[in-house]
Amino acid sequence: MLVNTTLSDAIQIHPEIGLKWKKFDLKLELKRLAARKSGLRFPEFEPALAMMLINAKRWSILDLLKRRLEWRRKNNDNPFPVTYETSLEQWAEQLPDVDAASALAEKRSDLQHLHFVTIDPPDAKDFDDAVCLEEHENGRTLWVAIADVAHYVTKDSSLDATAQARATSVYLPHAVLPMLPFRLADDLCSLRANVPRLAMVIEMTLDDDNNVISSSAHEAVILVKENLAYEDTLEDVRLDGLFKLADAWQQDELRLNIKQGEQRPRIHGENELTIEVKWPNKATEMIETFMVKTNNIVGEMLGKAGAALPWRCHPMPDSTDVRDLNKQLEALEISIQLPEPRTKSKGQDDTDELAGLLGAWAGQDIDLSGLSSTEEKTEVDDYLSNVSAQDARDEMLDGLRLAQEQASALRSSLRRVVDQGLFQLMNRARYDAVNIGHFGLNLDAYAHFTSPIRRYPDLIVHRQLKAMLHQKNWVYDEDEMIALSEHCSQQGRMAQLLEWELVAMTLNCHLMNSENQQWNARVVGLKTPWIFLDLNDDGSMHGRMHLKQLSSKKNLFIDDFGLSLLEEGRDGQDESVLLELGQLFPCRIRGLDLWSGRLDLAPI
Repeated sequence: MLVNTTLSDAIQIHPEIGLKWKKFDLKLELKRLAARKSGLRFPEFEPALAMMLINAKRWSILDLLKRRLEWRRKNNDNPFPVTYETSLEQWAEQLPDVDAASALAEKRSDLQHLHFVTIDPPDAKDFDDAVCLEEHENGRTLWVAIADVAHYVTKDSSLDATAQARATSVYLPHAVLPMLPFRLADDLCSLRANVPRLAMVIEMTLDDDNNVISSSAHEAVILVKENLAYEDTLEDVRLDGLFKLADAWQQDELRLNIKQGEQRPRIHGENELTIEVKWPNKATEMIETFMVKTNNIVGEMLGKAGAALPWRCHPMPDSTDVRDLNKQLEALEISIQLPEPRTKSKGQDDTDELAGLLGAWAGQDIDLSGLSSTEEKTEVDDYLSNVSAQDARDEMLDGLRLAQEQASALRSSLRRVVDQGLFQLMNRARYDAVNIGHFGLNLDAYAHFTSPIRRYPDLIVHRQLKAMLHQKNWVYDEDEMIALSEHCSQQGRMAQLLEWELVAMTLNCHLMNSENQQWNARVVGLKTPWIFLDLNDDGSMHGRMHLKQLSSKKNLFIDDFGLSLLEEGRDGQDESVLLELGQLFPCRIRGLDLWSGRLDLAPI
């Protein structure tokens, strides 16, 4: 047996290779060999080995990503199996195609005459939403059709248990880890053109000012006329009405608007890579606008009816974070100050808000009922009782929007400091059984409904909507919703981390043959002991640089606000500024971690 041969789970050594040299340490020798071959200095074993195997063409990029997923699964750090259970795949394959006549006999609405179109990325297969703008004598109607996944996936079935465990599909550079079997996700539930499909449809009647004056929900049969790609729609005059409606709704919105580029690498075959930086365009924004409106309307419908829901909640920024950002901006002599977030909820008056603030400070309830208020209390539905008051939300959103406008007039380095600060100010959205509203979208009620093929919360909402339409008992109660909301939030976070990691690994594979490549990168973060840099200055690719790369001998430190990297003065001299947040800094690749996606940088 070998001495000290505890190897990483990422490495598989054939038993015949295990030679009986008493003092031979295979792991150490492999590490030394990999380090020499790769030139990397990461403390872990795997990055150097991955680099060596890729360079030796023993692993393809596809092998690398697959092995990373396997390694995470073995370490209970990837709850998304690559394959579906065979029995569930076989069951799904036996499901019959949609018979429109039979479906209509079950009292579904026949909407096959409407000119529904899907608008998605060019490589999409799971078309879960379609739109149609109908113009008639009495005005206009916007129809939004969503795949009726709940018809096929019944609660507490084996398939439902598997879908619930996954809770979301995961979109990786080389594969999709689906929430549902492919027969459902890419076929029966996918709203493909020219074949009848079962759908849950939201009907919105519009007035001349583009306001939704009434809405209703239908279980329906539809017949999508075209599957369009985003780029195909931009010059399509037939869709002018849809674009104009979306533009009108966007103009009326007071909502957060922070955009960043998204790097999208894709693997074709074993090693061929394509990389695009995706930015929103008018087509993507149009569909997003319609989906947001639909989710809002369904949330209001079910909230008023008293349904338990996995609300999609986005809290207002934390007061502490706002104060810290204001201090940063003040230290930079930027005349932008954000308002303090208010805690007032719907139905509360100013006295209630003051009592809440004093109670939080004192650690006990404070009774201010004897004080008179300048405001009159308003009654609100139960599902809105914990939602931030509209004036409190508007005040914060106005402050953020004004900060963005003021930042646009600053020089580029300071503008990026403000943009980055505003971006980091935002809390993470989550699912919650208690509705607190959606701050970023400036909505009182928001429930995910429009993507049931790839998100389990949407499937929950579909089931509750069906119960309401059929006047049956709710499918879920509040206790179930608490557990499901937490589970779906956790799975969503894990899926996002997995997507980020594998995208970063793939980007590093792309950079592997470009180690002499240099960037004039933007400094976007200073946090001991790291400097964080945006390589392309568009939010699409990031790296980090250790303070020691600037000097291993000088005494360097980051100021209290995270704004400057300073060198301690000697012999009574003042400290000197070496680097500032927001400035451009020339750097090069120092180390590529193909195994976990880290990118280490060094000065040029």
